[in-house]
Amino acid sequence: MRVRIVQGNGIDLSLFQFDYDLTFATFFMNADKTIYGRFGTRAEYENAAKDISIEGFKGALEAALDLHEGYPDNKAVLVAKTGPEPIKKTPEAFPALLRYSSTLNFDGRIEGQCIHCHQIGEAQREIHWYDRKPIPDAILYPFPMPDVLGLHFSPKHRAKISKIVSGSSAEKDGFRRADEILTLDGQPIISIADVQWVLHRAPEDTTLPATVDRHGKEINLMLTLNPGWRKGSDISWRTTTGELRFVALGGMVLQDLSNAERQRKGIDETSMALNVETVSRRSRRSNSETNAQKAGIRRGDIIIGYGDQTDRLTESGIIAYMLQEQPQAKALPIKLLRNGEQVEVELSLE
Repeated sequence: MRVRIVQGNGIDLSLFQFDYDLTFATFFMNADKTIYGRFGTRAEYENAAKDISIEGFKGALEAALDLHEGYPDNKAVLVAKTGPEPIKKTPEAFPALLRYSSTLNFDGRIEGQCIHCHQIGEAQREIHWYDRKPIPDAILYPFPMPDVLGLHFSPKHRAKISKIVSGSSAEKDGFRRADEILTLDGQPIISIADVQWVLHRAPEDTTLPATVDRHGKEINLMLTLNPGWRKGSDISWRTTTGELRFVALGGMVLQDLSNAERQRKGIDETSMALNVETVSRRSRRSNSETNAQKAGIRRGDIIIGYGDQTDRLTESGIIAYMLQEQPQAKALPIKLLRNGEQVEVELSLE
């Protein structure tokens, strides 16, 4: 039986735990709600389908059917596919989503009633930032792509490694190109999304046992997760990052300058140099000017200092700095390069 859910209203968050920034996600489940696996991943804004394919979906479906054939004898190894109790049972129970109902009124206008998946992710973060508390890595960097560990997967297979980054922790752990991950942390893996689920639930500093198929032979390996490993994740593509830009950046979109651009402008490769790509003119939830606009920051400015940070950071790194290290700051000094001149402004964070 196939069931399509097109809105977040009323969904059971103790069951449907997935990357809420996706535009498409699939659960393969038994009728008793045991989860066989997940499908659906994303790592870019423009090319949203780069890491998924019909072939990959077919492989995940076949693997799910294999698990179903062995059910319930394999039920014990599937327990960890279901997550722990969520912060809230349903989306509309979050403070930020209290205005929504658990059901839709189809006699009225549907737009404005529907809870979008990304709003669930935003609501989870808002519990922290409204209280001016640091956002944990697991919430700021949800469902990390395996490439943060040096693992790249083929979208046309279940979980087959297409590339290993030289010098990465994955390479040091013995993973090789063309290895297909069969199990990770004891869970059967049927897709890249399954790998992400295990990483999402993993502690900050640990090793995860893995079984891989290497040219028809099963090999046992250990995948190392070093402290702070999630921080290498790029969250700039995420819809939920749009909200974070208003909270941490005052409505700016930032892009790290390439080494070639730095050389032309006389900026070294280790220093901060973030081009202000855009400055939003209106905040998301009111018609007022954004904090960046009030501060006088302009499109084309280059940020060379953000608070006490001057080292090279990506936009994701600046957001993390603000929401994890400066959650109680009411304003920060920002140093800019504008037409070759250094300018300093103060960015309000209230």
